[in-house]
Amino acid sequence: MPNGISCAFFAARNHIYGHNEHNVFKEGIAGCQTIRTADAVADAVAHTGTVAKSVAKPVSGFLGKAAKYARKIVYPLIIASGIYNTVKSDDKVKTGAMQVGGIGTMYAVEQIAEKGLKIANDKLKATSFVQGNKYAKYGLYIAKGMAFVAASILGYNTGSSTAEKIVNNIRAKKAKNKPIETDSQTITNNNIINDNVFEDMKLE
Repeated sequence: MPNGISCAFFAARNHIYGHNEHNVFKEGIAGCQTIRTADAVADAVAHTGTVAKSVAKPVSGFLGKAAKYARKIVYPLIIASGIYNTVKSDDKVKTGAMQVGGIGTMYAVEQIAEKGLKIANDKLKATSFVQGNKYAKYGLYIAKGMAFVAASILGYNTGSSTAEKIVNNIRAKKAKNKPIETDSQTITNNNIINDNVFEDMKLE
């Protein structure tokens, strides 16, 4: 399931890609994921017994509201980024198909992963090993964050590459079935050349 680890990863990833591609929508995604990361950190501190708890608790409340809004607009920004990439692409048909396939599959895989990770997380947290070991809790938190990252990237790459193959196959079939255009002038010229050869052979 998405948590501070996965949000931090996607914040950094989208910032890098957004900056390199001059894609303002990916920069927006990075901003949303940064807010969600900060909320996760503040929430974690707020549940500790340290002095920082008194400061983190009100901050966590504010960031919690911002994080909920950020989560709602992440996918609209992802779709807008896909449209942006399609518009600026030289091959709009293939890029558009890849964006639709990638984003659609990513969303579906993320939903499945989120439910599966929640079930696994609840079962593992209930074990005596995790309950009695704070390092195991940290490890579980990191593992489920990275598992969500892996599922998201796998979903996008699978959908995108599948869409690309479909477009390539359709184009290959069209090219194969396309009538071969002949140059009538070339045929005529070849006939003239052949006639001249035959004339030379007769003279010999």
